[in-house]
Amino acid sequence: MIIKTKDFKEAANKILLAADLDTNAANLELVARNSSLYLNVTNKEYYVSVKFPLEAEETFRAVVDASLFLSLISGFTTETFSLDIKDNTVILGAGKSKYKVAMIYENENLMALPVIAIQNKTVEMTISNDILMSILNVNSKELLKAKYLNVSELNKLYYIDEAGCFTFTNGSCLNAFSLEKPVKLLLNDRIVRLFKLFKDDVQFSLGMDPIANGNVQTKIVMQTADTYLAAIITCDDTLIARVQQPCEATKRYLSESYDHKLVLSTADLSAAINRLMSFTKNSKATSEKVNMAYLPTAMNIEN
Repeated sequence: MIIKTKDFKEAANKILLAADLDTNAANLELVARNSSLYLNVTNKEYYVSVKFPLEAEETFRAVVDASLFLSLISGFTTETFSLDIKDNTVILGAGKSKYKVAMIYENENLMALPVIAIQNKTVEMTISNDILMSILNVNSKELLKAKYLNVSELNKLYYIDEAGCFTFTNGSCLNAFSLEKPVKLLLNDRIVRLFKLFKDDVQFSLGMDPIANGNVQTKIVMQTADTYLAAIITCDDTLIARVQQPCEATKRYLSESYDHKLVLSTADLSAAINRLMSFTKNSKATSEKVNMAYLPTAMNIEN
């Protein structure tokens, strides 16, 4: 079959994000069904599927090395390329070049990538893309500190409920928003970084499915017309209670009345700090020669 290179690269870049997050998601499943090609990866904690439209009906399934396959695709400069299945090989053709990518087998059978899905849904709602991006861009900044601090695993999680998202290390970040229905979620950074997959509002589902020994797994699903993300998440009442304590304390701190308070422009404050930092960039000898009369002007943060 013939595929438009530019369009396919957009789908490939999405799946590459999911594969790059975890070395255990290094295998890519290609499933052609009706007039769609599905690109699937999983690390058994999360499962990502990207749907790509085909111009004709096709039926096949292949599992290949994700890095090799996607690297080849990213290097194509032709307007279109061919993708064909022959025996246990995926054959890619671009211009006069052809590449053979071996399929991956387990015990003489084509490798199976387990799908993560919810059997017993307890919550369904729409979450706007703006909310997802605010969690990714705002709350993630607090967790960046975890790389340099000796913190517990709890400090590396995003706590999300119907009122917002809370993250904390040696400080705290309370990102307020409203969801349609009440939830209590703890997500790790790998899952939150996958929010980049979405450009539109997502249909969100939460559920709990029974597993062995009478236990249950908590799962979430986020999906749009062409992208499906499912994940098995932590849902421990004890952990949630532990993170709710600093979350509620932060809310009280923000809502409390103070005799004196002021609102600062972060851009102006940052510029003022940068001006002050100019004095630390000089050597000690040079700093001793700085005319002290200039300091008040440099310290005026209202400028």
